[in-house]
Amino acid sequence: MLNATSADKKHDAVFAVTAAAADNDLEAGISTHPTLNDHYPYLVQSLSSCHDPKSILHFKSLINNDSKDLNLFFENLKTDPQDGLPIDQYSNPSLLKSRTKIYGKNKIPVTPPKSFFRLCLIALKDKIMIILTVAAIVSLALGLYETFGEKAELDANGKEIPRVAWVEGVAILVAVAIVVLVGAANDFQKEKQFAKLNAKKEDREIVVIRNANEICISIYDLLVGDLIKLETGDIVPADAVLVKGSFEVDESNITGETDTIKKFPIDFTLQSYDDNYKGTNLDINHDNDIYDPFLISGTRILSGLGQGIVTSVGPNSINGKAMMSLKVEPDPTSLTVRLDSLATGINKFAIIAGSILFIVLLIKFGTELTKGGRYYDYTGSEKGTKVLDSFITAVALIVVAVPEGLPLAVTVALAFATTRMAKDGNLVRILKACETMGGATAVCSDKTGTLTTNKMRVVRAILGSLEFNNTGTNHSLTDDLLDQKFKNSKKLSPVNETAFDIKEKLSDSIKEKVLTNIALNSSAFENMEEQEAVVAKKVEKKKWYSFSLFSPDFFGEGPRKRTEHEKFIGSKTETALMFMAQDILDMCGEKNLDALRKHTNLLHIKRIVEVIPFESSRKWAGVVTENNNGLFTFYIKGASEIVFGKCGTYLNNDNQRNVIDEEKKTLIFDKIEFYAKNALRTLVLAHKNYSSWPPKGDIFNEFIHSTNSAPLPKITIANQDVVKTHLSDYQESLTLDSLVGIQDPLREGVADAVKLCENAGVTVRMVTGDNIITARSIALGCGILTPSQLSNPSACMEGPTFRNLSHAERRKVIPELKVLARSSPEDKKILVENLKAMREVVAVTGDGTNDAPALRLADVGFSMGVSGTEVAREASDIVLMTDDFSAIVKAIKWGRCVSISIKKFIQFQLTVNITAVVLTFVSAVVSDEGESVLTAVQLLWVNLIMDTLAALALATDKPDDDILESKPDGRKAPLIAVSTWKMILGQSCTQLIVTFILHFVAPKIFYGNRELTNHEHGQMASMTFNAFVWLQYWKLFVTRKLNEADGIKKVRDRITMRNLNFFQHLFRNYYFIVISILIATIQIMIMFVGGTAFSITRQTGAQWGTAVISGMVSIPAGTLIRICPDEWAMFIFPSTVFKWSVYVLSFDFLRKSKKSPRSKNSTDSDSFIDSETDTANSKDGVKGNEKKTPFRYFSKGIKGSFISNQSTIFNKEDQEEENQKNYSQRNGHLALPDNQGGSGQKESRNEISSVTLAN
Repeated sequence: MLNATSADKKHDAVFAVTAAAADNDLEAGISTHPTLNDHYPYLVQSLSSCHDPKSILHFKSLINNDSKDLNLFFENLKTDPQDGLPIDQYSNPSLLKSRTKIYGKNKIPVTPPKSFFRLCLIALKDKIMIILTVAAIVSLALGLYETFGEKAELDANGKEIPRVAWVEGVAILVAVAIVVLVGAANDFQKEKQFAKLNAKKEDREIVVIRNANEICISIYDLLVGDLIKLETGDIVPADAVLVKGSFEVDESNITGETDTIKKFPIDFTLQSYDDNYKGTNLDINHDNDIYDPFLISGTRILSGLGQGIVTSVGPNSINGKAMMSLKVEPDPTSLTVRLDSLATGINKFAIIAGSILFIVLLIKFGTELTKGGRYYDYTGSEKGTKVLDSFITAVALIVVAVPEGLPLAVTVALAFATTRMAKDGNLVRILKACETMGGATAVCSDKTGTLTTNKMRVVRAILGSLEFNNTGTNHSLTDDLLDQKFKNSKKLSPVNETAFDIKEKLSDSIKEKVLTNIALNSSAFENMEEQEAVVAKKVEKKKWYSFSLFSPDFFGEGPRKRTEHEKFIGSKTETALMFMAQDILDMCGEKNLDALRKHTNLLHIKRIVEVIPFESSRKWAGVVTENNNGLFTFYIKGASEIVFGKCGTYLNNDNQRNVIDEEKKTLIFDKIEFYAKNALRTLVLAHKNYSSWPPKGDIFNEFIHSTNSAPLPKITIANQDVVKTHLSDYQESLTLDSLVGIQDPLREGVADAVKLCENAGVTVRMVTGDNIITARSIALGCGILTPSQLSNPSACMEGPTFRNLSHAERRKVIPELKVLARSSPEDKKILVENLKAMREVVAVTGDGTNDAPALRLADVGFSMGVSGTEVAREASDIVLMTDDFSAIVKAIKWGRCVSISIKKFIQFQLTVNITAVVLTFVSAVVSDEGESVLTAVQLLWVNLIMDTLAALALATDKPDDDILESKPDGRKAPLIAVSTWKMILGQSCTQLIVTFILHFVAPKIFYGNRELTNHEHGQMASMTFNAFVWLQYWKLFVTRKLNEADGIKKVRDRITMRNLNFFQHLFRNYYFIVISILIATIQIMIMFVGGTAFSITRQTGAQWGTAVISGMVSIPAGTLIRICPDEWAMFIFPSTVFKWSVYVLSFDFLRKSKKSPRSKNSTDSDSFIDSETDTANSKDGVKGNEKKTPFRYFSKGIKGSFISNQSTIFNKEDQEEENQKNYSQRNGHLALPDNQGGSGQKESRNEISSVTLAN
């Protein structure tokens, strides 16, 4: 055993003083001292070269090619293979800093975010903005020429008329600058926010040994020389050399090697190399049998348990180098893709409309150039200015029509939602999961830790012939007859005792057997930090102006402090046993957990021979010890029905081994059932003695060897296939030591959360490894299962039974299935595949390595942030930071909120688009001067309102409580429903009527039939512009309501506050209030001081009143439109006419149809789901690939956005009756035919996990 000598400590102390004076330039994580020095002799490159490529020869060169001098390696790294680094963050912070200075940090340097100036340049590169800027510069040049290059004109009084032609060019440039700056500011804030989220989602904790103590630290705090503990399911956080244990590792994501790689300890590897290959130049490769001790960062531990010394971190590690070379932009979300398709169709229409307007104005201008025409006497510069004005008007119309705010709305909505979801306990890893969750129709949830608290304690247990009961008042959850039956048995009669009583009565022999099983057959450990004083850092008080737009601090919610420290760290089941051992079996003081493992002689054990980790496929874990008396003992713990089925004897309190006959076996099985009915997880602890080990031939790895000096055992992993084969050999006639019942109470509020899901049309299913009795009890408690469903055999089913059903039988059972007990990860995967094939949008929770395939296959995978393995977290889309089911409900709410926010923005923007384009086009064509009532600068202001400001206002609404009262959209829901189109067209018509009246009729009302002066013309145009803006302003409030009345056909039932109160929860959205005040303030300022720049003429009181009142027409119009049922809109605007109109207007008949080839990465489940899609389509009378309507081509450009089949509304009841468990469409949501099929596969992944799992 290596210990830090006094000389070492002296060197460290000297070096600590040196390090204290070093600078703090460590953020990049790259070593700043690659050269040799007295304290750390190894080069960074020398250590990393052992792994890239893996080379045992290079490693030997580090220890002078002497395999027996392995201690030299540890001495040069200033570490210890048993105790780890002799430093900690409390007593030696300078040593941590010095080691970081030499070898770097375990953090990949992130790509610096784009600067604000660069984001401005990107925004300015937009083609439309470039055209508008060039036109503004030309206009400015002509205006300056007219001002300074031509003779000034005089008015009737002989005074010089001010020349302000240059003002319009300046105003356009200023407007462009404002649009660019606001857009860049939003992008800058967005990048900062997502950088924070990315940093948080990549961080995780790892168990390390420092100063002989096991502690949990962030992977970012790992240092070269750290002794890390790894087990099944972990992802290797840094390059390391294995010093204890063995692993099977999946290195396919790093090396491309598909086979699992076995890892062996470095000392055994060096000894084997010297025995077989000494004197050769052979190294590790596929052509020889040289053992591999090198752990590569980023690879996955498929099975095993062990420890390794870190050799390279951050950008010096293999994974770090790969990540440095792969700076890949994230894929766009599916909603972004669909919105881009929608924007593409609108862009074409806008460009065509602008082009036609410019051509018409150019023709009108040409006709006025002839003798006697309006422009015949104009100078050349004036004619050029007139043409340029027409061009600027056309370009401004395009700017307004192009919906560049759509991507911004998605970004803002997702950024806001993901930030708030993080506060609610959902860490979003894959951005598109946030939006997908809004359409979820099914949730397959684990039990432990998700529906329950995962704070387990042993509340009932049988030890020998004694039983203790610590359930208190919650003891009798069900009938107690079984308990009485068990008490009255003369064969085996436990008596209920308290924990204190049983501690006094239990024999030392039984105590030792159970204690040995709990302490050594476990990966849990004591939390040393539980004793440490919490170092509280002073939180810097932020200034109000430093709050991030999407930060919880903006709402007065500061960072949370860690206030709770668990006594034990590890599996919750194992920590529950640890607490029992502490309370009943005297595992404390000199016989604490750490002492028992380091000094096994306290348990009369010479050494530990084998550790067999828990695997979900076999549901037990084991450990083999060699005792001081020369015998070997196999200790096993696991699922009660599996382990007890192999028990032939039991120990009574006098340490006598008694045979378990059929009567006793029945009684104990009754007790197991009784525990399970009381919602207790049952485990059996047993043992068997052997005279030799292995008991039957050499069934374990050849590198089993003993060591008496090592404080930790040489941990080896049994060959899984052999264990499976010989299981019955060494489990037969096991001796029962204890039956324990572990209570895991339901989480507070989980029953309400399940009820909310059911009301929202989301079916919750519990998929658990527990026995069916316990699972049924928990399901009843949380509301997943109702008492009336207990008699239905399809409601509760065991995994093997479900797995053996035929495909047709599964499809029949799944709609009624609520509980899947004793299920394996494969059962969960089969369930998810079938649900997706039935067109469900599926969310799945998982915490184990074997859950990875199901998590990847699901539409949204939730992993456990507390109890989940790293593989599960990597495979998931969202991490439940608290493992709480209620957080899933919040994710559904935010997912729906994102979808609704985007649809609100689309509704607002399309209304403004239609009104602005038609008003500009008509007024410019009708005008004698060829001038639009809305000038280019005014249109840019309108564009700013409806793009950036509206996106911020509408995309930041919080979800209402009643958002879960409607059914989910399901898969491939349309972006624009009938109710939305009804509002868009209704409001557009209303606004056009109001503005046309103001523009064409109001002059006669205000001034009669006489000829208007230029000043009066300016007043009327300004009033129309003012009214147009106020129409949009109040329409912004109307848009806060979207689809609250969908499905209600009676007018009377639609007159409700929920449907018509546009100001409901207004003060809950501070962004909306601030933005609405900002828009109103700027508009008032424009009308008063805009002057020449905005072509504004000062308004009278009557004109102000007319404009404001006209603008408020949006509210009563919106009220009337929302009262009208959707069926009325379908009668006025038949879907067929509408589809053909859009098809022609968007010129989609010019596009050639291309059949998308099938992805090479498609899985069997893809084709299975595709076939289901075609089948579903055929039910509507349309075969899967035979959609030949012209709208099919249009749908390729604007996929899923518009109305498709009118019959969807009127045949909805028949469709639901025929297909009960298919996703529910809201009334009025008319799904667009999808010509690309609906694989249902998660778009971010084309493959199901290829992780090879141990049998």
